[in-house]
Amino acid sequence: MASTMRVAVIGCGQIAKCLHVPDYGMCPQAEIVGLCDLIQGKAEALAVRWAPDAAIYTDYKLMLKELKPDAVTVALPNYLHAPVTIAALKAGCHVNVEKPMACSAAEGRKMIETAKACGLLLNVNQSQRLFPPHIKAKEVIDSGILGKILHVTAMFGHAGPENWSPSGKWFFQKDKARFGAMADLGVHKADLVRYLTGKEVAAVSGFVERLEKKRATVEDNFVSVLKFTDGTVGTLCASWTVKGMEANYTILHCANGSFRICEWPGQPLVANLVKPECEIVFDVPPAITNEDSDSWGLDVSGRFVRAALGLEAPYCPGEEGLKSLEVILAAEKASLTGKTVTLNP
Repeated sequence: MASTMRVAVIGCGQIAKCLHVPDYGMCPQAEIVGLCDLIQGKAEALAVRWAPDAAIYTDYKLMLKELKPDAVTVALPNYLHAPVTIAALKAGCHVNVEKPMACSAAEGRKMIETAKACGLLLNVNQSQRLFPPHIKAKEVIDSGILGKILHVTAMFGHAGPENWSPSGKWFFQKDKARFGAMADLGVHKADLVRYLTGKEVAAVSGFVERLEKKRATVEDNFVSVLKFTDGTVGTLCASWTVKGMEANYTILHCANGSFRICEWPGQPLVANLVKPECEIVFDVPPAITNEDSDSWGLDVSGRFVRAALGLEAPYCPGEEGLKSLEVILAAEKASLTGKTVTLNP
């Protein structure tokens, strides 16, 4: 079995700049052989920093044909996730695709079926699973000290993608993004809640609204109510109109106390227990970053490569990505119909 992989990135926007490409650059098992973007300068800029020998392309099909990489990251507007992923799988590449993995459940299932037929890894970049506070939170929850989880609150909000990715106009266009805040941010929390609690969603109701991004054709606010298969209830919210301080938290109310995850800066994990009565502030290890980069240091690309090499389990295989997408799709249907939508976990 090979000990390294020749990798390429399709889509060299902000998420590739801050996450995928730096993580490949810091992964000993990865060699970046190609960078592709319709705007050639974006790919060239990343190559200067992380992969000076990488070939630059503006046509991903030509790159797949000529370079024949072992693995690719697909970091494109949402409507391209499924077709480009399927093309890469059929070209013999393992694929790490950005969230949401697709624009429909049917697309997601076709991606999974193609990966299985080709004998290749399909991973979905639900990167919140790899945030250091969330890794530690999973350990705490699995330890059992909180007792049975009874209620879940999850929220992700900021002032809008225009403040993070100025050139990402597609975020606001329904034909390219398919969703607004509910999938840009909400799918992160849908996945994280499933991952942390080990629970599956049984029913969803929801509301969406466009309050500030008037030129957009997608929602900028999303609120949903969840009921899990074991009866646990909760809320899941996402917003592009949060000002002053980002909201990126999860709160679990449990039989033995409450657990606050990333609610306040400086105290990422706080448990308030009743048996024994105490407050525990957990230490969280920092992300691993390169001092000379603006990388988030989550090692998403490293984890993907090692999984493709068979060295560790995938952090979010396609089937998991689809389950989280289905929560958002159900919430969207609920908001359009005014009725609670049931899922079949």
